[in-house]
Formats: sequence, structure tokens, C-alpha cells
Amino acid sequence: MVVLVLLMACAPFRGTVATPLQNYIDDETGEVGSFDPNEQFDVKVINLSSYRVDVHYDDGQMGVVIATFEAQGESKFYTFQGHEFFVTRHGVREQLYPEELVEGEEDTPLRFTIQKPNQKLIIPEGAAPLSGERAKNSRCVDRYSMCITEAERGACKYAPGWMIIHCCKSCDEDLNASALLDSNVRCSPEHLNTTEPAWQPGDLNKLFEKWVTDDEFKQYTPNVLSSPNAEFGGANGPWIITFDTFLTDFESDQIWKGGEMVGFDRSTDQGNVNEFGEMEQIVSKTRTSSNAWCTHECERLPGVISATDKIERVTGVPRVNYESFQILEYQKNQFYRMHHDSSGSDDTPAGHRIMTFFLYLSDVEEGGATRFSKLGIDVKPKKGKALIWPSVLDENPSMWDPRMYHEARDVIRGEKRAANHWIHLNDYETPNLWGCTGAFS
Repeated sequence: MVVLVLLMACAPFRGTVATPLQNYIDDETGEVGSFDPNEQFDVKVINLSSYRVDVHYDDGQMGVVIATFEAQGESKFYTFQGHEFFVTRHGVREQLYPEELVEGEEDTPLRFTIQKPNQKLIIPEGAAPLSGERAKNSRCVDRYSMCITEAERGACKYAPGWMIIHCCKSCDEDLNASALLDSNVRCSPEHLNTTEPAWQPGDLNKLFEKWVTDDEFKQYTPNVLSSPNAEFGGANGPWIITFDTFLTDFESDQIWKGGEMVGFDRSTDQGNVNEFGEMEQIVSKTRTSSNAWCTHECERLPGVISATDKIERVTGVPRVNYESFQILEYQKNQFYRMHHDSSGSDDTPAGHRIMTFFLYLSDVEEGGATRFSKLGIDVKPKKGKALIWPSVLDENPSMWDPRMYHEARDVIRGEKRAANHWIHLNDYETPNLWGCTGAFS
């Protein structure tokens, strides 16, 4: 698969004065041709390496992914003379290097400067991320030209994890970044000063029982869909409840507005983790929704703040244990097949996702139910409703509950809007700040 993006928006201003045509020798035919340097032309990427790669336009910042090439694949894209590109392993920002290091020269990643139409950009057979002795000597590098400027602005302090991975050289003096590149060092409990877990054995049941018995929570209209031994209503099984009147319309609309401000992208799955702690993002085959992560300006919206504050009050789990709101959009025929929000064991600093606090931001004309696949329970979307379930066991919150597989059923008519906070056993914000959650975008 090749994903192509035209770079018209990235082109420098060319003016209106006519520019003489330039001659060039065509890489394909060897013939002499001519071209207008003010106009786009196509170039050819030939990926001879064993890696699926992303080709990035160097915009002077983080770069813009303009194409993804399969191993042993090739295709063309359009660009302008003078544009520069770099190459990374797909899904992470590990740059690829030539197989051979030229003696006496500094190790440098693959880069291409566009000079003429039909130019061949060849990613050689042995191109790969650095490893072995070369990695030891050259692993603390700046991946982007913006690194020096960002370090001068103080980013080594306010975004240490991102800067250690992407701008190691520029942050080495301030952070000893070369040592902290090792995720085992950077993400150790000692370095992160890991706090006590949010739940001890028995706390899960206590919380859910409190929600369905205390008058304090009647304002949210609790509805038990499942409880242990059906003691508090619903089916006999793990806790699943809804608060049918949890969000106000204002809060629902503000969360959705935040998603539109950030922008929606095709949802991805998590892939392998490299030595730096970067987690590969893979386009999902079982999930066709779009999502937006509510960060920065989105998190500052009044309705977003009040919704998160409400969840914090209701759960008693501090905000630092939450992932940012994931805002979801399901159009007609879109779905998310059976999955679990946690895994069998989790020894990462943030620990398990112990609970999902799922919010419906719209009604759905038909379809779009949340189905607990192994329990036979369906929950119909309704604007303002909150659906809450645990992903771990009451007697051992550090162990997942394999009964809690669920899925988002296909939307048949209308649109499904939703959002969720995933709540972790331990502090999530500190590991995320230091790049210990796999997120480096």
C-alpha cells in the first residue's frame, strides 16, 4: 500500500515572474529533458530495504508523512525542486541509515534532496535503524532540524520524554538524555517516583456498590446491567453499570467540539515497542472508526473540564491516572470488533487500565450498541449516558478480567459520537510525560 499526499501546501512562494526552463538528464531513460522549477513534478521512490517505511517531507519541524512504502515496493509522488525528505521505519520515528558507514564520515540517516523530474530516490537494500556498535556510537542524535530551537525554548524540561527520544543530542547536557534513551532506565519506578496504586483488593466492589446504593449518585440515574451474583440487579457477572443522566448537553457538545478542534484521524492499533519505548501505530483491520485525542486546547474547554472533574469526583481516582479523552466518531457501517481494554499482565509504570468510563455524545438512529461479547449484554447509545466497566479483578486489581471483552456494533443509520477516559491503576501522567507509555506523536 502506498499513501500519497500532494505537497502543494508545503511549496514555497514562487512568484509570478517567468523562470527559464532547466535541463536535466532523465533517470529512467537517460535522455535530456527540460522542466519549469516553479511547477510540481513526480519522483520515484524505490524501497529495496526489508522495512515498511514512511517518507517525510522536511518542513523544518517534525516533518510531514507524505507516503508509506511497503518493503521491496516502489511508487511515485509529486513534489517541487529543492524539497528535502527523510525516511523512518513505519509507525515510529526511527530513521533509517545506509548499511555501510563511510570511513571517516559521521553516521547520518538517509535524506533526499529533490533536483529534477523522474528522480529516483533509492532506499538501499541494507538500510535499517542503527544497531550494534553503530547504535552505541550514534544513538543520541537529533532527528529534526528544529531540535536546537526547541531545546532553547525549554522543551527539554516541559516535554522531556519526547525530547529525549527525538532531540537527544540537544537535551544531553540538561537531562543526560543519552543515558535516559534506555527505556528501562527512564521508565524505572525510581526515576518516575511511582506512587501507590489507586485500588487495593476489594476497592472495585466497594466503588460500584457505592454508586448503586448511595443517594449521592441518584442524580445520575444509575442502572445495573450486571453485578456479582446479581446481588445489586442485572445479570450475574462482573460489574457493568450506566449513569443514564451523567453528562449535560453542554458537556457532550463541548467534548465533541474539542474533537473537531483537534481533528479526527483513522483509529490505529498498538504494535511492537522498540528499544526507546516507541510503540508502532498500525492501521487497524478490526476498527474502522476515527478518533481524536483531547489534549491542549481541547482539554481547556469548560465542558471538557467539568466532565473530567465530575468523573474524578464520582470515581475517587485522581486525574493523573487518566489518559486524555479519546473522542470517537463512527459513521454508517463503521465498527470496532471484539477487544479488551487491558491485557493479561501489565508491568508498565502506569499499570493496567482498571476501568473504562465511556460517554455517549449522541443518540444513534440504528445500531452502534456497545456489546459485552462474552456476557451477551448490549448497551444502546444515548446522548449524556455514561457506561462504566472494570477491566481487572476485584480481588487482584493488577490482574485483568478476561470476561470484559466488548465491541462497538456496526452503525446502521445515523452517526455515533462518543468519548472515554481510560483510568489506570497508577499515575499515568508522569510516565506519559517521560515517554513511558509508547506515545511519542
